[in-house]
Amino acid sequence: MSMETDQPKAQLSRRQFLRLAAASTASLALAACGAGSQSPAAEPSATQAPAQVSGQPQKIRAMMWNNSPVLDENFKLRAQMFNEVHQGQYEIDLQLLPYDQYWSRLDLAYAANDPIDTYMWDVQAYSHYKAGLLRNLQADFAAVEAFADAEQYPLELYDYWRFDGTNLFGLPENIQMMALYYNKDIFDAAGIPYPDATWSYDKLLEVARELTITEGGETTQWGFDKGALGAWWGAQTFGWAAGSAFFDKVIEPTKFTVSDPRNVEGLQWLQDLVYVHKVAPDATQAAAIAQDVSLFQTGKLAMVADGTWYMSSNANSPFAWDMAPLPTWKGARALPFWFGGWVVANGSKAPEAAIAWATWSATEYQKELVKNRDWIPIRRAEREDPAYLEGLPGGFKSVMDTLPDARIGDLYHGKSAQIVNEIMGPTLGEVWNNNMTPQAAATDIDEKANALLAEG
Repeated sequence: MSMETDQPKAQLSRRQFLRLAAASTASLALAACGAGSQSPAAEPSATQAPAQVSGQPQKIRAMMWNNSPVLDENFKLRAQMFNEVHQGQYEIDLQLLPYDQYWSRLDLAYAANDPIDTYMWDVQAYSHYKAGLLRNLQADFAAVEAFADAEQYPLELYDYWRFDGTNLFGLPENIQMMALYYNKDIFDAAGIPYPDATWSYDKLLEVARELTITEGGETTQWGFDKGALGAWWGAQTFGWAAGSAFFDKVIEPTKFTVSDPRNVEGLQWLQDLVYVHKVAPDATQAAAIAQDVSLFQTGKLAMVADGTWYMSSNANSPFAWDMAPLPTWKGARALPFWFGGWVVANGSKAPEAAIAWATWSATEYQKELVKNRDWIPIRRAEREDPAYLEGLPGGFKSVMDTLPDARIGDLYHGKSAQIVNEIMGPTLGEVWNNNMTPQAAATDIDEKANALLAEG
């Protein structure tokens, strides 16, 4: 499979990153919330969900997008387990659809006044919130005693899903983050200690220089590739660490500030990796090395920054590898995280059952995530369970320990898709291809994005 997250080509969205990662059939299937499989999708019911019959289980319809075959099968087994646990009370019909059909099916169901009861969140669902289509889950959340335990659930991060500033509109069940992946064999051969939580980006660059090998004018081994730092949410982490950001707030931003010098400095550092320091390949150089696998999987790259979903793609690599926390910048560490979780339609005909499904997935089912290792559990006890950590990269826990330094890598606005796909992505792509300076690109992004915000 071709995995392009660590190749400096035209910038991919996070969804494209995750779709590529989820397509891996590696045995360690820790993918993030992404779409991959193009297997035939089950058709949602064309008729409205029937009202509950007395003495019969309350039936609910749920939707999730296709991932890899292993992940899809685990979702089917999850639904089966839920039905067995709640036999006679609730019965879920979970439909799996390709991601490119997922949102259109949800919108059609809403338009027909027959909404899917519960479905997996992604940023597109923010438009459903804006239209008043999502259930306010705050009271449902508060009614679950387990969710009050801040030692087990990262409650300080849940505010990102309180779109109105007070109430929760999605219930998280899993979490994803970013990490620094490294080839242990390359480090061992050079006699260089492995990366750890003490590393800064200055240290990374120093080591990347040592691990970049050029023979006869041709680079045969690269020290580093920016990987997912090339996505807007990855590049923004430099500004975060320096006390800035690409926009003033995640929920309904009013101003883009990419041209803040603190943001531009981070973009410049990333561009200089390729064109000044020459420790990272450009798109042409990466393509010449990596064919059917990612650049990291070729064994000719020492380090790459990417998401926790990247573990699945690396599982069968022909060399020893591990992961460490993202380095610090300007003395601070900043990284993005994302929730995976469920929303409930305001017009659901079975809200009680839909809430039961979302709650069960974030509580009792967390133990099953330990066995499957296909998602990173939201509950700390399962994330740190020795049975879960066994077989995962040794540095996984150190990465998860940086969660307090994380901010959500999303943008919630009615025009976020247009801003990301038509402005930020393509413009940053010009920077990575050395066709624009970071300053010019940042100024261009601000002008165009702010113009869209001004339109309302």
